[in-house]
Amino acid sequence: MDWRNIVENIYLWYNNEFIEWYLVQPIYGQILTIIGIIALLALAVTLIYYIIKGIAYLIFYTLKGFYYLLKGIGLGIFKLCEGFYYLVSGESKPKKQTENNNVHIENQFNGINTNILFCNECGKRFSEKMMEKILSNRNVFCVNCGKEFNLIEFQKLLTLTH
Repeated sequence: MDWRNIVENIYLWYNNEFIEWYLVQPIYGQILTIIGIIALLALAVTLIYYIIKGIAYLIFYTLKGFYYLLKGIGLGIFKLCEGFYYLVSGESKPKKQTENNNVHIENQFNGINTNILFCNECGKRFSEKMMEKILSNRNVFCVNCGKEFNLIEFQKLLTLTH
């Protein structure tokens, strides 16, 4: 294949055939031809973009699937070996710690039981989510009236009332 000949043939066709045809057309035909060419170019660019994007997604999710497959196989082999180890050695498998101890610690806030706290604006009891938010974010809003409670001010308020 000789690329030079192909380019020369396209150039000759463009100069001879297309330009002559284009100039013979009325003005609205010329305008519509330009709009058509621009639309075809936009369509071609869009099509190429989505094809490349699709190929990238295909490769990404294929690799992600292989990763999760290998991870699952590895975890299964690990659990199998761990179970075999505890079976052969005679040791008992350590139990996971229950979260009851953590709940009891979180329910005590500087020696004050947080299960019985109330909003001083509307009088409604603090929910568990409100207590979790004030302990983690240092700020919380009452779900009923919208009053903001700050952890430092809240501690001062608790020490004054108790």
